[in-house]
Amino acid sequence: MFFGSLLQGFINIPFPARFRVVGDSMLPTLCDGESVLVVRPGSRWNRINRGDLVIFEPPNGQGGVYIKRVVGLPGEDIKIAGGWVFWDGNLLEEEYLQSGPIVGAPRADTKEWFNGPDEYFLLGDNRGDSDDSRVFGPVAGDQIKGRAWVRCWPLSRLWPIGRH
Repeated sequence: MFFGSLLQGFINIPFPARFRVVGDSMLPTLCDGESVLVVRPGSRWNRINRGDLVIFEPPNGQGGVYIKRVVGLPGEDIKIAGGWVFWDGNLLEEEYLQSGPIVGAPRADTKEWFNGPDEYFLLGDNRGDSDDSRVFGPVAGDQIKGRAWVRCWPLSRLWPIGRH
């Protein structure tokens, strides 16, 4: 088991996939036209955690791939109330957002989702301009293709993408 994880790690590092960001749903973290390097999730050192940016196929059958932030993990209750995000009753601290609550969210609007045993709740950082789990619900783990770990283009913005 250990050697399999180690081998997967060595394969993932030199052979990451490149993904080009299209649109403004991840502002201010990622801008339209920027590129990120993505490593496949799954090994012990590369499990998906809250705050990670992931590349996935949307469950609505529209095709293509999206990039969003993980705000809810498997088995968690996610509630958006008054524009704020809560997981299992805990307020999600989101210092990466440009503003506090979800822009344009009505104060009385409350919605709730429950992630299944292998589902993730994914939101764009630019909540006012993002098709995400608020629209299509939690995303199955097998639809997640990788975790973004470094912004690689443009070179002037080359920087590791940390976990928040």
